[in-house]
Amino acid sequence: MTDRHTVSEGMRMPEVEPRPEDYNPSPHVIPEGENATPLGVVGGDCRPTEKVIIVMCGLPATGKTHIANRIVRYLSFFLDIDTRIFNVGDYRRKFFGAKCPAEFFDYSNEQYMKKREQACDAALADLMEFMKIDGVRVGVLDSTNSTRKRRAHIREVLKELKCKVIFLESICDQTELIEQNIKNIKVNTPDYKD
Repeated sequence: MTDRHTVSEGMRMPEVEPRPEDYNPSPHVIPEGENATPLGVVGGDCRPTEKVIIVMCGLPATGKTHIANRIVRYLSFFLDIDTRIFNVGDYRRKFFGAKCPAEFFDYSNEQYMKKREQACDAALADLMEFMKIDGVRVGVLDSTNSTRKRRAHIREVLKELKCKVIFLESICDQTELIEQNIKNIKVNTPDYKD
């Protein structure tokens, strides 16, 4: 343990080791009803009916799902906001199985494109139902959403909700990191297992 000097008193004071509880914050629980914390105090220009949809965009293995999970964990735990992820890949696996052929992801294959759009639309439908529930909530649509056509479709479907919609693009140009993501994460998904 090292000592530090305090300038004001000119004496040595030992450094205090941080306690484990200093690194384990408690969640922020927002009281409800008449005694509710004004959302302006919590942050931003929120109202009691505020709803936000985050649409993840980006190429595979660039961290979209990781970012979505971190956002949801923060909002749920620290701010006690009802938050949920709608992962289009989960819907695709539910409808069409985990072992789809490579052609399934070919944009020029109209038959498979319709199936992928079906998975996206199912995720959007569930997201919309979630967002229609009263109260402050955040929904995250997790998918590549890499074409303008897909993003325009999402924007068109969501506009009836009158929610704030944020398109959040994850860009990773570090080849080593992308390769590591593919090796450690993508190959362990149901699509590539076995």
